[in-house]
Amino acid sequence: MADSPAPLAARPSRRALVLGGVAGAAGVVLTACSSDPDPGSREPASPGGLTPDVAVATRALAEIQAVREAVAATVARFPASRPEIGSLVALHRAHEATLVDAVPERARPSTAPAPYAVPRKREKALSVLATREQRLHDTLDGLAMRAQSGQFARLLASMGSSIHQRLATWPA
Repeated sequence: MADSPAPLAARPSRRALVLGGVAGAAGVVLTACSSDPDPGSREPASPGGLTPDVAVATRALAEIQAVREAVAATVARFPASRPEIGSLVALHRAHEATLVDAVPERARPSTAPAPYAVPRKREKALSVLATREQRLHDTLDGLAMRAQSGQFARLLASMGSSIHQRLATWPA
């Protein structure tokens, strides 16, 4: 007789899985930042002396911050867009908060990026922003494939999925 699936009440909720993955991945990434008592037991560090997952986290953080700034600038220029896209700022801030402790100070950019130039017409601004969000989704998916930690890969994939869900309801 085949095993029957667990009753619904016994299955963890999607939220519990995501929150558990975030907490676990943050711990894994933070562990990668600590000193390794046996440096010969791990793979060589990536360029800049960062472990591979810390390098991935650094790239993810930079990409998320750049897109968050683009969304914020677009909302500032077109305040009527706030109900449609304003929640993206909070989404990206939450993703940043998850990654920021995993990225050592020395790996963060020392200068602020150039300000985002918002297109003059609202429709064009939303179109360009949608393209940037899609690129961020694709980047996070690619970084998830490069992550060595399974938990960290799931975290990045989850971040990409949340962006993909927002793109499905993007204003026309």
